[in-house]
Amino acid sequence: MERIGIIDLGSNTIRLVIIDIKENGAHHQIESLKESVRLRSGTDAQGYLTAEGIESAVEMVSLFVKFCRARQVKEVIAVATAAVRRAPNRAELIDRIAELTGVTIQVLSSEEEAYLGYLGLINSVTETEGLMADLGGGALKIVGFKDRLNQNSITLDFGAVSLMEAYRLQDLPAGEDLRSMERFLDETFARIPWLPNYPRLIGLGGTFRSLARVYRNHVHYVPDVTDGIIIPAEAVREIYTMLSGMNLEQRRQVPGLEQSRADLSVTGIGIIYRLLKVINGKELMVSASSLRDGIFYKHRYPRDPILFNVLTHHTNNLIDYHSLDENHLRRVSNLAVILFDQLMTLHNLGSYERRLLLLAGLLHELGAVVSVESLEKHTLYTVLNSPLLGLTQRDRVLIAFLAASHNGFFFGSLQDYVEHGPIEPEDIQRIKALAPLLQIAHSLDRSRTGVVTNLQAHVESGLCELKVFGTQKADLEIRDAHRQAGAFQQEYGVELKIVKG
Repeated sequence: MERIGIIDLGSNTIRLVIIDIKENGAHHQIESLKESVRLRSGTDAQGYLTAEGIESAVEMVSLFVKFCRARQVKEVIAVATAAVRRAPNRAELIDRIAELTGVTIQVLSSEEEAYLGYLGLINSVTETEGLMADLGGGALKIVGFKDRLNQNSITLDFGAVSLMEAYRLQDLPAGEDLRSMERFLDETFARIPWLPNYPRLIGLGGTFRSLARVYRNHVHYVPDVTDGIIIPAEAVREIYTMLSGMNLEQRRQVPGLEQSRADLSVTGIGIIYRLLKVINGKELMVSASSLRDGIFYKHRYPRDPILFNVLTHHTNNLIDYHSLDENHLRRVSNLAVILFDQLMTLHNLGSYERRLLLLAGLLHELGAVVSVESLEKHTLYTVLNSPLLGLTQRDRVLIAFLAASHNGFFFGSLQDYVEHGPIEPEDIQRIKALAPLLQIAHSLDRSRTGVVTNLQAHVESGLCELKVFGTQKADLEIRDAHRQAGAFQQEYGVELKIVKG
């Protein structure tokens, strides 16, 4: 087992993540700590880090390093970004940290910082093109990518903290100060000619995540998951307008808004909104990925850190990390897809639903990492909340409910996801149509011995005859599969008969 720690000394926050890497290569984040230090505010007029700012940063990094040692971390990777990069006296901070902890801080260039953010994002989403905006306290990194490749990149010399201070927006903003910031942003973005080429905005960083939490609370959104959430541009405007009309104490009472970010929320969300306007973006996607993810992938795969297939990697990673019965999961997934392909005249579904069924088959027992008792409930929760990257939130919810229904329908609070989440009303019917196929497939590998190797379905005159082929007797599997005949007939209106092939 390899255990690494990554410390990110940012302009606003110092963060630590600890990641386990098992012998089979599967990785999992086991710790995430952060502390608001406002290093960007701890600089004087010339950009020098103040003695107080240095002391605060040294103390927090030292505590994080001690925590890493207590958690048996073998290697600590530490980086610093804009505030330290710009400080003429940054060597004093770096030397003190090295002397106290033995850890050398790598000061990232603006290009390296933008690249690592892009690398973390591109290994977390399936979008092949878009505009990444990584908003920090002292810098805004923007990357335009197509075919998953970095095509344009720029780092702007301002962030949520620096603009907040420059335009005095900590408390109730004066109208002229707010308009001045907006003019500055509009003029700055207008000088970047390639921005409108990427109307799909994907946001990284604490301000984007904070905006997502406010939005989720504002509309009672489910699932309560940040990664992959889609926020309409109009909702971003409404939240920006709401917050800019409040004083600091009022903003601290807004549900979902962190106390430590209440002062910079107007500035940060203002930056997001003006960027959406200049690209004519209709919506915003928020990603939970970060520069720290980019550091991890560069460390883990130094020769080629860009994953070939994001969803496949993270699905396999979950199975491997939790030591699930991969052979059983793949057999169930395969049998379900065989049924799907042979029964197209009954369900009339397409490639989208086929993909949902395949993934639900691979994940249908993820809840066993909690308990096999109430497995359906645990499966729903773990699929919704595990680091299963590369899915839209709609796909994630559909797969979660379908996987949870592998031994009987489990709809739980599905209607809430229609009324307050990403699910369409017709998606309920999709789950109803797919669940019996997954249930039959699961039954046909009930003993987990792989006795069933192939299926042949024939539908005629109100009867579906399913022939089961294998190298051994499959009496147990056939008997268990017959338990699903009622659900199958209720959904498809034909009797199910399962026989040996």
